[in-house]
Amino acid sequence: RISFICDDPEIGNFIYGYDPRVCWIEDRYYVTWCNCYHGPTIGVGYTYDFKEFYQLENAFLPFNRNGVLFPRKIKGKYAILSRPSDNGHTPFGDIFYSESSDICHWGKHRHVMSPRGRWQSTKIGAGPIPIETIEGWLLIYHGVLTSCNGFVYSMGAALLDIDEPWKVLYRTEPYLLSPQELYECVGDTPNVVFPCAALCDAPTGRIAIYYGGADTVTCLAFTQVDELINFIKSNSKV
Repeated sequence: RISFICDDPEIGNFIYGYDPRVCWIEDRYYVTWCNCYHGPTIGVGYTYDFKEFYQLENAFLPFNRNGVLFPRKIKGKYAILSRPSDNGHTPFGDIFYSESSDICHWGKHRHVMSPRGRWQSTKIGAGPIPIETIEGWLLIYHGVLTSCNGFVYSMGAALLDIDEPWKVLYRTEPYLLSPQELYECVGDTPNVVFPCAALCDAPTGRIAIYYGGADTVTCLAFTQVDELINFIKSNSKV
């Protein structure tokens, strides 16, 4: 695992960490992850070179997960999405927006969206770093349903307002991807498609989405920006 340099040993004491996201903002790569501090919360750190990593204060009190930074400041403030939770296998969860002037003190909390029927009926959470497009912020997220055999994690997408990202412009009614392949259905945590990273190639418009399959393997799916945006807008229910 990565060892962080941290000025405060209480914050830097590692117990567990998972579901990291990496986001380039201005002059460094920021890392957020689910960090244990008397329960799950959102750890924040940064690196310039992927050789030395520096840990900052946790973004929020426990319990919280799925901390996802925006790749630039919005109206001069750092911005983050998160999903308040509990200390276990959370059977609920909405996505919220928060902002900060120093990436340490977070406020102006705004509700973004809630679970709803079918594949996203139990809880939802932000996935990769949002992608800035002319149509708004492209957010890929996970949705969870509770079946008779436990949780099932699928992938959806939404477009958020470019200046006020807590306002949802469009949101997919059907899922983009659900557990179908053997490596998505069988593993440490069965029936999981969990997106954590996306790389967009601006000249070609191709998006590479990295997602966890059954919490066991790292998977890769491809799409095009225009195709995905058209699908979201054509199959939207806000």
